[in-house]
Amino acid sequence: MKKITKLWVGTLLFVVLFYRQDVGLNAGILGLFVWLLFFLTGVNKSQQKELFLLSVMCIGSALAFAWYGDPFSFFAMIISLLVLGLRCQYPQIRIVLYPFLWFLNYAGFIFKFFSFKFWLPQKISGNNVFKKVLALVLIPAFFVGVFLTVYTSGSDIFYRFFQNIAFDLNFFQIFFLTCLGFFLFFNLWFVFVPKIMIRYNAQLGMNFNSDGSYYQKPTFSFLEINFERKSGEISLVLLNVLLLFFIVTYNYEQFFTATSGATLSDEVHQRVATIIFSIVLAIGLIMFYFKSTFNFDEKAGLLKKLAYLWIFLNVLLIVSAFVKNTEYVSLLGLTFKRIGVYVFLCLSLLGLFVTFWKIYFKKTNAFLLSTMLRSFFFTFVILSWINFSWIVTKYNITFHKATDVAYLRNMDYNTQILWDTYSSDPQWQDYFSKEKARIEKERASGFLSRHLYYYSLSLR
Repeated sequence: MKKITKLWVGTLLFVVLFYRQDVGLNAGILGLFVWLLFFLTGVNKSQQKELFLLSVMCIGSALAFAWYGDPFSFFAMIISLLVLGLRCQYPQIRIVLYPFLWFLNYAGFIFKFFSFKFWLPQKISGNNVFKKVLALVLIPAFFVGVFLTVYTSGSDIFYRFFQNIAFDLNFFQIFFLTCLGFFLFFNLWFVFVPKIMIRYNAQLGMNFNSDGSYYQKPTFSFLEINFERKSGEISLVLLNVLLLFFIVTYNYEQFFTATSGATLSDEVHQRVATIIFSIVLAIGLIMFYFKSTFNFDEKAGLLKKLAYLWIFLNVLLIVSAFVKNTEYVSLLGLTFKRIGVYVFLCLSLLGLFVTFWKIYFKKTNAFLLSTMLRSFFFTFVILSWINFSWIVTKYNITFHKATDVAYLRNMDYNTQILWDTYSSDPQWQDYFSKEKARIEKERASGFLSRHLYYYSLSLR
């Protein structure tokens, strides 16, 4: 199937799925349809394993959104489809460049659209019939639709007149959905990769040259390699001493200083944010010193050992924060923020491991960035599949008798477990009455607007 055909089919399906419907099951169906279009395109055998993994991410996130209908799974589905789209069409492009290509293509949509040679096949662009349809029908219809939308917003009579046309069809909604669907699918199938991106992509290899001779040069022309090496050694010695002192004071404040429950939450999150920011700076520092030259410098043994020590001390810092967050959870219960702390600490630990791997096996900075971007991507998508509301509610009900009831009631997707636990409690009857009304409202929505989660509930 050609790209131009996929564009029109996708746009038509977008209008059919979303016409007079809220965002719900239809978005999940659209996500599965887009994945199927990429799947039918065919892939090289060398890409099969990676694209199979990306397909799992796309299907899982589309089903998660069809089930929950929450923003988290929605963005996970969008990102996974965008990644799959670029990976299928341009497998040689590094993932580091993906955000820049997305921004460039969506921001430059209007320029790509009017560059007809870019997206219209030559046979079509040279066809006089198509030119007549485009010039005499499509372009005038587009401008008429735009100005109709503008004029109807300023006149009620004008709006009611056109609203009753075409068998009670909502022409303006159809026009809006057509434009939106065309915009989304156009940027998905017709990706513009500028030459400068291709040049940068060629420089983002995962490995250095086998001999490393090309990289034996200083970072700054005015600073010789020996001085730069000494500068790195002195910097890392001082930073290791500073970090060691910080670890001692951090753990003393964490475990030996009395803190009230009211301020404990803010302090823990602030300290974890400090740790994560510190680790990002630490990885950035190592990327600077080991971007090229010192990966192959035989005299850089001390610099590498200091870098390893720096990584090890940061690991100790993460372990301390992990233990404190666990103590915090056991004392005050589980929340989304505390789960987020665990997630970011694990990602920070992974970042340090990849940094160690980069130095030990002489990998490039592009390897480090690409690996971490992939890790963030897969983590984000997989987390969208999990019902954390159920996990938080189950943990707090089981292990904390004095749990925060208001917090549990404000969460989504935990209604069933709350019903199973508190259905006989008179204090919960108002809450369950409102929940039953909300569930009935969700179930009464159109088929394509439904969220399947609400059909799994049984409040009887």
